[in-house]
Amino acid sequence: MTIEIDDSGTGDIIGSAFILFWRRETNTLVKKEVPLKLYQSPDFNKLTKEYIKDLFVETFKEMDIPKTEDIYLCTGNCFDIARIFLKEEGYNYHDSKIEGYLQDCVEQTYLDHIIEEFNVPAHRVSIESGAKRFFSLFHWVCKDFPRRKAFVKSGFPKWKTKWEIEANNKWMAEMVSNKEEKPPYRRRNGNHRKWNNRR
Repeated sequence: MTIEIDDSGTGDIIGSAFILFWRRETNTLVKKEVPLKLYQSPDFNKLTKEYIKDLFVETFKEMDIPKTEDIYLCTGNCFDIARIFLKEEGYNYHDSKIEGYLQDCVEQTYLDHIIEEFNVPAHRVSIESGAKRFFSLFHWVCKDFPRRKAFVKSGFPKWKTKWEIEANNKWMAEMVSNKEEKPPYRRRNGNHRKWNNRR
C-alpha cells in the first residue's frame, strides 16, 4: 500500500490551508483543514506546523497506516514537525514532489474553500499555486480592503511591513478615483418652471 500527502493554501494570502492524505490502491482520500486563525498569529510558523503534526497523528489512526506502508510526503516546510514525528515513530516515509491526481485534488480543495467561503470569483484564481494566484488574490483583497482584510493570513511578516500598506493605499486610491469620476451635483433652480405646470 502507498500513501501520498500534499498541502495547499499554505502559501496563499487568504483562507485556511488543507492537507490531503491519499491511499492510492483503495482510492481513500482524507481531507484536513488548517484554520485561518492560526495563520493570523505572529507565531503562525510554529503553531501551524504543530497543528499539522497533530493532524498526522489523528489521520494515521483513522486510516490505520502501518509503519511498513510507503509514505510519499510533499517537500514543503509546513511538514517540518510532522517529519520529526514520522522519523521518531519509525514510519517508512520519503520526501517527494507530489504530482497528478492528489496535487489536483488538494489545490481544488483550496479553491472550493475560498470560492464558497469568501465569494472569490472562480475566474480570478488558477488551480496552480504560485505568484500568479497570489497577486490575483491580493488584488481581490484590495478591491474591498476594509472588509476582506479579515480573510488574510496576517501573521506573515511581509503582510504587516509591505502588503497591508500597499493594499490599503490601492483601496484608498480607487475610492478617490471613483469620487472624481462622478458628475458634479447640480442644484435645481427654484425659479425654474416646468412646462407641464403651465396652463
